[in-house]
Amino acid sequence: MTQVGSPSTFAPARDASRTARAGVLGIVLAVVVVALGVLCVRDALAADGRIDGEPWLAPVVDGLDGLGPSVAVAAVGVAIALLGLWLVLEAFGRRRRTRLPVSADASARGASSGVSIGVGDAARLARVAALDVDDVLDARATATRTAVTVTVTVPPGARVVEPVQAAVARQLAPLTTPLAVKVVARVSDALRTGGVGA
Repeated sequence: MTQVGSPSTFAPARDASRTARAGVLGIVLAVVVVALGVLCVRDALAADGRIDGEPWLAPVVDGLDGLGPSVAVAAVGVAIALLGLWLVLEAFGRRRRTRLPVSADASARGASSGVSIGVGDAARLARVAALDVDDVLDARATATRTAVTVTVTVPPGARVVEPVQAAVARQLAPLTTPLAVKVVARVSDALRTGGVGA
């Protein structure tokens, strides 16, 4: 009987990434081309007398006929050329990665498991880790693919920056590439002013 290979023999999945902006631009350009096609068909039917109304595109083309060189024409041409160049660069540009790969073994950096989490999920994990630290009254976190920033609310005199950094680092330890952790501590306004009376 043939034995199936262990899961460790499978190649890890590629890092998840967001579709390049060229995909969105392609949809927008497709809609523009379809709209232009509809206008051309409408003008053709109007010129043939099959529908009532005057052509819309013909007067525009007639207005451009005989247009001579000018600064305005040159500026429009340069703008269109730059737009076309930008579209080409976007089409061949790399996709932007939006997820963070998780290591198969926390002690083996770089060994991807094929599992990933979103950047927003990393921020939520950092917030939960910060809330578990003593003297932390509230916490907010934001993250990028390279760093996480945690803003904590603490009572006066509390020193929580290093404990929060350690807690967040432990929480995010399974990531293949560790994130830089920045902690901002803010004293609670209610506690600073003596709180509110009952």
